[in-house]
Amino acid sequence: MSAAPERHEAARCQRLAAIVAALLPGDDVFPSASDVGVQWIAERRLEVLIGAGGLDDLHAAIEAALSGGVEAESAARALEAGRPDLFAPLLRVAYLSYYEHPAVTAAIRALGFDYNDAPQPQGYAMDPFDPQTDLPARPNGRYVPTDQVRRVDLSGLDHLR
Repeated sequence: MSAAPERHEAARCQRLAAIVAALLPGDDVFPSASDVGVQWIAERRLEVLIGAGGLDDLHAAIEAALSGGVEAESAARALEAGRPDLFAPLLRVAYLSYYEHPAVTAAIRALGFDYNDAPQPQGYAMDPFDPQTDLPARPNGRYVPTDQVRRVDLSGLDHLR
């Protein structure tokens, strides 16, 4: 096996890392998406989400957007404008992969937020329901007791047949 396929994969990963870093660049508190390896997780998840062909199309679009020395942020904007069908799943996967990373959840907690990571077995700590303070000031909706529920006549809705 030649080294060319490995170089090809490494180049694809580097380009994807540049794009996810542009989407989630990080700062003094938060690491960048590429620093926590979002590109590796995104690669696997996108293959499941959009298929191998879609992933190849995404990589080709990223390569085209980054061509000519274009900065990653500009390339991400070009990808969003030119291929929203590929950009939307990339953005979704990048955000989900980023915000589940232990370094990112630690940064969120360091800011003083109660943040449980997936699958949140404990949920979020909530005070017990207090009708005096938790009921809406103006009631919304209505309640129909079970014994008063009646079937709705759907016979006039042809598209349901």
